[in-house]
Order: sequence, then C-alpha cells, then structure tokens
Amino acid sequence: MINVRGLARGLIKSAWLRVPSWRSLKYIGCSNTYLFLPINGAGLGHLTRTLAVARRLQQQKPDAKIVFLTTSIGVTLVHRAGFVCHHVTPAALLNESPAAWNQLFFKSIEAVLALHRPGTLVFDGTAPYLGLQRIMRLYTRIRYVWVKRGLYKAGVDQEKIKGYIELFDNIIAPGELSELGSVNEEADKKVCRVDPIALLDRADLLDRATARKMLRLSEDCTCAYVQLGAGNINGIADLQDRVIKHLQRRGIEVVLGQSPIALKPEPNLDADSVIVDYPNSRYFSAFDFSILAGGYNSVCEAVMLGLPTLFVPNMSTGADDQLRRVEMAAHFGPYKVLTDISERQLDSAIDSFLGECVRPCYQGRNGAEDAARLLWEMR
Repeated sequence: MINVRGLARGLIKSAWLRVPSWRSLKYIGCSNTYLFLPINGAGLGHLTRTLAVARRLQQQKPDAKIVFLTTSIGVTLVHRAGFVCHHVTPAALLNESPAAWNQLFFKSIEAVLALHRPGTLVFDGTAPYLGLQRIMRLYTRIRYVWVKRGLYKAGVDQEKIKGYIELFDNIIAPGELSELGSVNEEADKKVCRVDPIALLDRADLLDRATARKMLRLSEDCTCAYVQLGAGNINGIADLQDRVIKHLQRRGIEVVLGQSPIALKPEPNLDADSVIVDYPNSRYFSAFDFSILAGGYNSVCEAVMLGLPTLFVPNMSTGADDQLRRVEMAAHFGPYKVLTDISERQLDSAIDSFLGECVRPCYQGRNGAEDAARLLWEMR
C-alpha cells in the first residue's frame, strides 16, 4: 500500500530544496573568507573540532577572514576564542516543526552569506540539515567542505551518508586513534584523511604547579579529574556522585569538570574543586589520572595529551559509537574502559594508574594543522 502522506512530504521537500533564490544568482564569494558551520551535538565535539581547525588556519593565514555560524549553545565559547559567531537556536530547543526550523536555518545561513560573502563553507556535523542542503544546491559558487568524523553506529544508514558526501566538494576526515598516519587521499578523491584533531597541543597546557594553584589543590596530593559528559542525553548525576565519593574515600582529591553547555547543571558540593572552563584540558598537568566519557573530543585530548584515563562511554548517543572509540584508545598506554562501574572495578583501574609505570605511547600529530592547510590548498 502506498504511503500517500510520506510520498507527499518527500515531493514537497524535494521541491523546496530546488526553489530558486535571486540572491544566489548574483552571489560572488571572497576566496579568503571562511564560514565554519558546526552543529550542536550531545557535547562540544563539532564546535571544538572547528575551533581547532580555525585556530590553525588563522595561524597559517593571518589575512584570512574567519566567521562562525552554529546551532550549538556553546556560542559564547567561539566569541571567547576571538571569532565572529552567529547563532541559530537548535531545533530541539525551538519546539517547531522540522520544516519551520529548516526554513529558519536556511534564511539564517543566507543572511550570513550576504553579510560576509565567504568563498568556503566548512561544515562539521553528523549530517547536513535540509536548510543547508538547499543552500548548497543554490549557492554553487561556494566551495563546501565537510569535516566528517567516523565511527557511526551500526544502525546509521550508510547509503544516506554516501549521498550526503556527494553534496560536498571536499571531505576532511579526522582519524580515530587507531588510524594514525599522514594526510592520505582515499579512493574517493574528494576525501582526505588527517590525524585525530584536538584543540590544544601539549605546549598549550599549564604547568603542574600553576594548574594546581589555580584549582586550589594540594601540591603533593593524588588528584583525579572527573568529567562524564554534558548530561543532556543521559543522566550522569548518580554515577558522578558515586565516583567522586569513592575516590575521596581513598584519599584522592577530585576536580569535577562541568560542561559549559549542560542544559540543567546540578551543583556539586562533594568535589574538592569544580571547573566550568573551556577547554578544561589546559589543566591536565594537574591530574594523576581522569575518568571521562567517550566522546571524540575527550578521548583524543586524553590520549594525545598523555593523561591516564578510565573511559566510561555514553551508550545513549544517537550515531556516535563511543564504545568502539574507547576500546581503540586503550591500545595507547594507561587507558582503560568500563561500561558499568562497580567499586571493585574502579579500584582495580585506580590501582593500575597509581602503581604501574605504563607510559602513554601516542606518537601521532594533531590533525588540525593538516586540516587547516587543506582548506586553503584545496581552493
């Protein structure tokens, strides 16, 4: 039986994507202007990757004009980094129909294009929304680049992903930690792989004494950093409290990292110190080990910056396979994985971090450097 309603929706969507725009007909972009478009996610992965690349692009090409448009509620973090940033309220918070939101998204992008006239649009997200797809079909003089991380869950429609790839001129694919290597073009010539991307390099970290002083920590104590995610798609408060109390019973000082984009942050009176900074990784030298969620940003930072870590992957994500990511990270030294924490398992991990002399063995580069270079070389 034919689904008439679904067929009608598909026809309307297809027609809307192709409705002409007089603005697009006379559009001429500036080759030295870059619009970064990271969408919102469970955490700050999309936003952080684009900031990492934009920062290196600014260093490599000081004359480049860099502008952001994001649906992330972390918009102020972009302003703090020194970039112009426009914002569109994410669909989940607007309580409007997908059609209404995509019209808003389209008009917002079009307004930013008219104002800044970028020659390159750099998208970072799981998949391009319809509003962006319409922009791509109409504004054909812009070069479209997708910074596309991998590790989609098994249930994600790969054929649909391939269709999205066809819309872009170039794909920059940040590798996972098990896929180290230099920039490498895949069989599809539009796809270029780079090493894993992180916002900070080791040279950006505070030294141990300064970091501990800023966090009001004892100079000689054993200290752990705990950050189990934003909590926007999975409840973390109970697990977080159990972990903090167990660490403190062992005489370990605890610094709790709270996400700056948590929608309903719950005050914590148990941790010895709480930081709501960005990026928290600049304090990593203060800690002996950490307990972190398994998002791309957290895992890459911990391994690339050499912080021993117990990873607790978020199993509730829609597309991101955090379990697979943290299992691969465990090959690079003092990194362990638990999907369900018991006191016995937690003690075992802590004992190994404090007793063993296993050193981090990550040798790769920060892929943000190559990603930035590719942006201006691809023109």
